[in-house]
Amino acid sequence: MPTQSVLEKIRKEGVIRVGFQRHTPPFSYCTDAPFVPLGYSVDLFRQVLTGIARRHGIATCEIRAVEVTSATRLALLEDGHIDVECGSTTITPERRNSNRFSRPIFFTAHRILVKNAALTRADEPRKPMTVVGIQGSTSHAALMEWADANVDYRFCGYANISSAFERFRRDEQIDAMVADEVILKALMLDAAITSVQLLPHRLGAEPYGFMIHLDDAMFQAEVDFELERLMAEPAFETTYATWFTGQLPGKGFDLDIPLTDDMLEWLRDRDSTVIESTAQ
Repeated sequence: MPTQSVLEKIRKEGVIRVGFQRHTPPFSYCTDAPFVPLGYSVDLFRQVLTGIARRHGIATCEIRAVEVTSATRLALLEDGHIDVECGSTTITPERRNSNRFSRPIFFTAHRILVKNAALTRADEPRKPMTVVGIQGSTSHAALMEWADANVDYRFCGYANISSAFERFRRDEQIDAMVADEVILKALMLDAAITSVQLLPHRLGAEPYGFMIHLDDAMFQAEVDFELERLMAEPAFETTYATWFTGQLPGKGFDLDIPLTDDMLEWLRDRDSTVIESTAQ
């Protein structure tokens, strides 16, 4: 647990340690060694940090990227190995009990990717559908809360998204995978698999945010100030388009997820980071 604000550490050391994931395009990903992440969350946080440094007259501020996973990010932040985590972490009331979050940077729902959509049709013979995902994730929770009379499933949990997706791809006994909608689409395109489809159901509705130490209200305020400023500027739409409609560097595909007016208005005006479930 830090004894000083990250802002003060930046002033004194000119360095900030940021947790990024390797396998969550377009938010944070890396295609080669050494670990040099890129993505929407990486790009946005660099702009935030540049603004903070400019306003406080900090001449040098280096980002030291630390690789994290869904299973390690919370502990690494809590014990001080990273100063902030930037990727695709959803903001939930439970997580806010032990961490602070920036204002939202994205809004998502959970989807189910299936190999055989007939498994969910009422006119087909019923059998339990085996679904993989990240153990203890918000996608896992959304799946458990989903009530659909046509779907019977059992869940197999993994520590990170890459392990879950590899099991989904390689194991013929696995029928489906649950995860955040955008990441599932990116995984599909990256692996160039076409014999799968996303079910139409959207489970839950949650925002992403940068995760900050619970006792660091000062740094949260600095990050929020810069995010609000950045999102109010026309250049933010270019940043978004780079990662959601343009071809992803090192990937060779684009996600074709344009910024809607509703999303833009929500990001610019949203005061609360608590989103009610809209499972359907």
